[in-house]
Amino acid sequence: MRPDDPSRPWRPGDPGDPPADLPELDCSEVHPGRSPLRRLRVDEYDNVVAYLFGDTTEPASRWVDDERGATEDVRVVSELLAEQYMSAAEEVAERATGDLDSLIACDRGADGDDTCARRFIERILPQAFRRPATTAELDAYTALYETLETEQNFREAIRAVVEAVLQSPDFLYRVEFADSASAAVVRLDGYQLATRLSFLLWRNMPDEALFDAAARGELDDDAGVERIARMMLADDRAEPAIQAFFHHYLELEELETVTKQEEVFPHWNENIPHLMELETEAFIRAVMIEGDSSWETLLTAPWSMMNEELANYYAIGGVSGEEFQRVPLDPAHYSGMLTQGSIMATRARAYASHPIERGMFVRGKLLCGEVPDVPEGVEIEPPDPDPTLTTREQLAEHRENPVCYSCHIQMDPLGFAFEHFDGDGRYRDDENGLPIDTTGQIVDTDVDGDFDGVVELVSSVLESEGAQECFASAWFEYGHSRAFEDLDACSVKTIMDRFREGDFNVRELIVGLTLSDAFLNRVVDQDTVTDLSGMEDSE
Repeated sequence: MRPDDPSRPWRPGDPGDPPADLPELDCSEVHPGRSPLRRLRVDEYDNVVAYLFGDTTEPASRWVDDERGATEDVRVVSELLAEQYMSAAEEVAERATGDLDSLIACDRGADGDDTCARRFIERILPQAFRRPATTAELDAYTALYETLETEQNFREAIRAVVEAVLQSPDFLYRVEFADSASAAVVRLDGYQLATRLSFLLWRNMPDEALFDAAARGELDDDAGVERIARMMLADDRAEPAIQAFFHHYLELEELETVTKQEEVFPHWNENIPHLMELETEAFIRAVMIEGDSSWETLLTAPWSMMNEELANYYAIGGVSGEEFQRVPLDPAHYSGMLTQGSIMATRARAYASHPIERGMFVRGKLLCGEVPDVPEGVEIEPPDPDPTLTTREQLAEHRENPVCYSCHIQMDPLGFAFEHFDGDGRYRDDENGLPIDTTGQIVDTDVDGDFDGVVELVSSVLESEGAQECFASAWFEYGHSRAFEDLDACSVKTIMDRFREGDFNVRELIVGLTLSDAFLNRVVDQDTVTDLSGMEDSE
């Protein structure tokens, strides 16, 4: 069953089979899909300038940036952002040239200023551009140095070179032009793949060892890409990238604005959201870095990570100290990251739980389901708090009103599974002294059926091929900074094959991502890329 929105292509995770009007892809051929020109994100910019110049002041973190988390298709360089690029370049260059000897790493007294400047340019350009620099580029930056050195002095000339490098499109963008346009689809060269790997797995530019591997041709075949991807995933530098995915996937930024009514939730305080974020980060580290990297563990672990303050907030005893530690929980009620406060408290009202929001999270994030828009003319008004009724009873109209039913039957029952968790993320045995009903039904999926509570709901999700492919698609979209499209079906198949063969180990999924058509190749002329529905017209 295709979602009601005809503009949205069928995708893995949608219930049913692909619609008959979409031709099937031949996965023996290469289908890279689109490759948007990627611009360094805020954290990537800061990581790169720290690597290149030892500047750990994180200048980009202070930018006014309204596009955090946006896909590359909608990110534009505004006049304000261009000014911020210029200011950051000036500040970084000023600090970098504060110790010229360390920056240049050349004996100016023995070799001369001009020779040392040329050597610096020959070193910094390939690093900053993440590929060998052309002779024309080296000469252009040398000419800039010579002009400023003559007009001012050596330090000002080197500072100007650094400023120019940091404002170059070859630095700010991950440029992937093909050397030859003899084919419609080309495999990326070693330097381009090294760059894709490093930003995906380390959130930074390639290090010297990765550049050397590219120069030796070790990324020219799939076996080499897989070997190096596994090596990079085993490195400590992979954790920030993995954490960044889950921060994006679980929408942890919502914790920055969550509030609760003190009279309803007296245990809540302004430090709790931060502790909840740390809990989820420590949990991801325990599973993905120190543990089995299992998708099942992420969704079902009967334990979490807490320090004394957070454990006291959750009314869990036996935890002491400021350090986050593994805390066992009741396996009948808790289920991995889904029942953590970072999820439960953000998908709730300021005064109560919110089954609709929680159900939408399961439907959208875990099952990739689409819910129709609210019908025109229908006004959404949350029910007034009623201590004589449970939240589920207050939402009874959704099951009785036919206008509401068609949408809410897909969301509300999924959200009821979490009703033992109040709006502040704390577990509760009852609601205002009333028994809590956590039964429900999953509909319009490949695992339709009844469940009682979050543990049974998650058990069904784990068996869903649609949910498995939905998680793989989330990694695909995150890794490529763009939405999934029809032409990406073969790439997701490669990812899913690795995921399933690896017994749903998330690290195997990530390796599969690096071996997909979309990761290894690009279409030379991006204007010719079309979705499946337009394939016949483009031939």
